[in-house]
Order: sequence, then C-alpha cells, then structure tokens
Amino acid sequence: MWIFLFALESLLFANPLSESKIGIHLIGRYTQGAKEIIFAGPRVIKVLDPQANADMRKAIKDYKTLYPKGIVVMRVWERTPEVHYSLKDDPAASADDFWQGVLEPAIEKLSLEERKMIDYIEGPNEGENTPTWESVDSARWFGRFWERLAERIGKAGFPPCVGSIAVGNPPGTIEEIWAKLEAFLPALRSAKRFKGAWSYHAYSLEYSTDTNVEKWYSLRYRIFYEFLRKKHPDLADLPIILTEGGIDKAGNPQTDGWQARGSKEKYQAWLEWFDKELRKDKQVLGVTLFQIGNPEGWSSFDLEPIASWLAGYLKGAKIKGNSLYNPITFEAPSNSQSSSSSLRGAKQSILLSLRGAKRRSKRHFCHCWHG
Repeated sequence: MWIFLFALESLLFANPLSESKIGIHLIGRYTQGAKEIIFAGPRVIKVLDPQANADMRKAIKDYKTLYPKGIVVMRVWERTPEVHYSLKDDPAASADDFWQGVLEPAIEKLSLEERKMIDYIEGPNEGENTPTWESVDSARWFGRFWERLAERIGKAGFPPCVGSIAVGNPPGTIEEIWAKLEAFLPALRSAKRFKGAWSYHAYSLEYSTDTNVEKWYSLRYRIFYEFLRKKHPDLADLPIILTEGGIDKAGNPQTDGWQARGSKEKYQAWLEWFDKELRKDKQVLGVTLFQIGNPEGWSSFDLEPIASWLAGYLKGAKIKGNSLYNPITFEAPSNSQSSSSSLRGAKQSILLSLRGAKRRSKRHFCHCWHG
C-alpha cells in the first residue's frame, strides 16, 4: 500500500517545470512572494544556509515535492567570514580545509532526506575567501583549489557547482580572459568528472538589452563558451548555472539593485529580454535572481514587489491584482478511499503552506574591458 501511495503521489506531484530559465535566490525567510514563485515551478532555485535555517529547508521541501526534477543549488555562508586563503597557501590543502571546516559540517546538519533534495553545492562566493582572477597565477591557484574541492564535493555524493564567478570576471581583454580560463581549466575538468556545473553571476549594470554590451556583463558566459568551443571542445557541453543575477551597479545593498534604479515595469521588461537570451544557450540551466527573503539587508535587490508577476510569467499566465497564481488542480483517485485521504492530507498541507501569508560582501568588481 505504501509503495502504491508513494508512486501515486510522485505521479501527481510531477508537475512540469516552467519553460523559463528564470529562478530565484532565497535568503533568510521563506516569504509569501517566494512561495508564489516556488509554486509556479522555476527550473532552478538557490538557497543560502539551509542547514541553519528551517525556512530554507521548508522551501526546498515544497519545491521538490511539487517539482522533483527542479534544480536546487545550496550555498554555505556559515563559518566563511573567518576563512581566507592566499597565493602563499597550498590550493589543494586550502580546498581540504574549506571542505572540512565549512561544507562538510553544513551538509552533516541536514537529514538524509534533505540531502537527497540538493542537486548542486557551491563553494566560496566570488572573491570573498580565495584568490580568483587578479592574475593568471591567481587563476591557476583558483583552478587547483576548485579541482580539489570539486573532488571532495563529488566524492561526498553531490555534483559540484564550480567558480561562483563575480560579474565582469575574469577581467581584461578577450586574450586576457582566455589566458585566465586556461589556467582555471583543471577546475572545469574536475566539475565534469563529477557530473557538476560551473557558475557565473549574471548582472546587467544599466538595464541594457544590447547583446554587444551585455556580453561583458550578464551574458559574459558566452565568452567562456567561445573559448571552450575553440580550445577545449570536450568541455563545451559543461552546464553553467547563473547563481546570482539581475540588476547591480556595484554591489551596494541599498542603492545598486533594481528597485533603486528603475521601476517594476522596467525590471520586468529586462527580465523578459534576458530570459529570451538565456533560452538560446543550451548550456545555461537557469539563473537565480538575487534575492528574495532579506529586504532589510538587500532592500534594492528584493524581489518581493514583483513576485506575483514573476510567478505568473513562469507559467505564461497573467496575474490580476495580488491573487495567487494556482495552475495545479488535484483529482483524488476514486478507487481507493485510504489512498485518497492520505494524498489529500499531504496536498492540503503544501497548499496551505504556499498560501500562508546574506550576508554578502560587496561585489568584487573589476575594471571590465568593453571592446
């Protein structure tokens, strides 16, 4: 009976994901807006410190219950503020230290059921803990660091999400970018070996919809794939997740996000354009817009004011007023009263939850080459 119930419940909850590649980055609280968006079926979401936050664990559970094939990326911030490595440190030993001191303890705090819902694990964010793209030597150190960290993550049973590359990085001319990517190559090979991905933070500085401008910013990953296709075609199919994205001038939480520099309508129009561009690139699994859940810390980036619009957009439907978009209807099986009762209880629990009601350092901006 329980096998039948599980199979039937999985069948009913295996809802189709959105065709859009727009997702969300959750921080702090699982808000009403976040619930609407989760319910609409984004292809990918990112959560910060679920091991330390019951709200984040609830968001993951709701998402994976409704959309088992959706992608969950986990980032750990806990314990990282005190962690710093330099070029003088051995990169492999530093990766072991980061695994043992940051990632492994966080994973161990999750239950076995919760761990199964995590699809990718990130490491250090941007340039907060390690050398990254300051020089070719830095990129080589970073590549060796991630080669080892990807192995540790992969051998623990999780696909690694390598890089967390800040917008506008690696910096420089095309030739300089390619030289740094070449130095970073061991990390990409390790990511592929362990069925992982790599990540870039895809922000537009000025709401531009000109691809010749955005190839240096929100679409900079296209330069990466041009390099791989020409120099290392065996890696050109490595997936990438844009684990932050949106509008950001220079990383100031109050003054540089979309709310401080444009209207809802302007941001929504840009997101529609951005989504169309992402859908052209099969290696892109999706973007997780920064952020929802922490309006006090990141007020100008907060997605709550456009949450209903985004939920409707993900399902290709229009939202009228503030009503919750509800695309899913459940039909209880008629041939089993006990099955019907059990499933109805589980579904009502999720629906009631859905209907209820980062700390991050300043972005590591470079002086980017504009061509």
